[in-house]
Amino acid sequence: MNKLIKNIKERRSEKKDINITQQNLEESREEILAKGKKFKYPFQYAKHKIVASTIVIAIVAIATFISIGWHQLYRAQNTGDVAYRFTKVLGLPVAEIDGHKVLYSDYLMLYRSSITSIERQQGKLDDSNEEVRAQKLFYKRQALNDAEMYAYVLAELEARDLTVSTSEIDEVIDSHKSIGGEKRGDEAFEGIVRDNFNLSISEYRRLIMLSLAKRKLSIEIDDEAKKAANEVDDALRENNNDFSKVADILKDNDLVSYEAASNAVDISNLDSGRAEVAMKLEKKGDVSERFVSKNGDGYYYVRLVEKDKDKVSYETISIRFSKVNNEIQRLRDEGKIIEKIDVKIDQSGEAPATASPDANENE
Repeated sequence: MNKLIKNIKERRSEKKDINITQQNLEESREEILAKGKKFKYPFQYAKHKIVASTIVIAIVAIATFISIGWHQLYRAQNTGDVAYRFTKVLGLPVAEIDGHKVLYSDYLMLYRSSITSIERQQGKLDDSNEEVRAQKLFYKRQALNDAEMYAYVLAELEARDLTVSTSEIDEVIDSHKSIGGEKRGDEAFEGIVRDNFNLSISEYRRLIMLSLAKRKLSIEIDDEAKKAANEVDDALRENNNDFSKVADILKDNDLVSYEAASNAVDISNLDSGRAEVAMKLEKKGDVSERFVSKNGDGYYYVRLVEKDKDKVSYETISIRFSKVNNEIQRLRDEGKIIEKIDVKIDQSGEAPATASPDANENE
C-alpha cells in the first residue's frame, strides 16, 4: 500500500514538472517575439520612408522634365530632332482651331521639311544672320498656318465621314517615285525623301495625306469654285475653246486665271499635273476636261499647243479653290484660333528676299 501511494506521488510530481516546462516555453517564446518587434518596426518605418522619398524624387523629376520640355517647345521654340520626336510621342498641341487640337508635330514636320529643302539649295543657314532669322521666322509662320489649316480640314472631313484612303496615298507616292522619268525603288526613294525633306517615309506619307485631305474637302465644299468652273465650261463651248477670249470674258471673276502657252516641258514637269494631261490630248487645239490639280489648289483646263514624243506645250485656265482659306480667315477673325507659341512676322506676309519658293508643294 505504501508503495502504491509513493508511485502516485511520483507521477503527480512528474506532471507538475511537465506543466512548468510548457509554461516556461510559452513565456520564453513571447519574450523572444517581443524582443523581435524592436527590430521589425524600425525596419518598417525605414521602408515606408524609402518609398515616400522615391515617390517625391520621381514627382520632382517628372515636373522638372515637363518644365524643361515646356520651355524648349513653347518659349525657346526648339525645332531639333529631340523636340520633334518628343511632340510626336506625346501628341502635344501647338494651337487650337475652333476647339480642335493642332499638332505640334505637324507644325514641326512642315517647318523642318521646308528648311531642309532650302538648305539643299542655299547651303547651311547661319542663324547669326538677320536675314536668315527673318527667313526662318517666315517659314515658321507659314508652317503654323498650314498646320492650323490641316487640323481644320481633318476635323471637317471627319464630320462629313470622309477619309483619305491608303490606296490614294500609295497612288501619289508611286507617281513621285517616277518623277524625272525614272522609276525608283523603295530604298532609293526613301533616301531622296530623307535628303530633300528630312522626313521618313511614314512622315512623307502623312504630308501627302494632309495635302489630299485639303484637296478632298475643297472639292466637297467649294461651291464658288464649282460655279466658276461651270461658267468656264459655258464660255469655252460658246467661244470655240478660245482660252484667251474666255479669260477676257471672265476677267472680273477673281477665282479664274489664264496662262498663255508654256515652253515645251517634259511630262514629269512639276506643274500640278498639267503636262501629263496635255500629253494625253491628241491634236493641237484639243481641250481637256475639267480636272483637279495634283496639289489641290483648284480646277484646271489645258489646251494643247504642240507636242512631240517627249515634250508638250499648253495653255491653262485655272479656277482657284478659296473656301477652306476663307473659313480659316473667318475663324481667325472671330478669335477661334488660339496659338500656344508666338510666331509673328511683318504684316506684308511676304517671304524675305533670300527665301526660296515653297518646297512643300507636293506635286
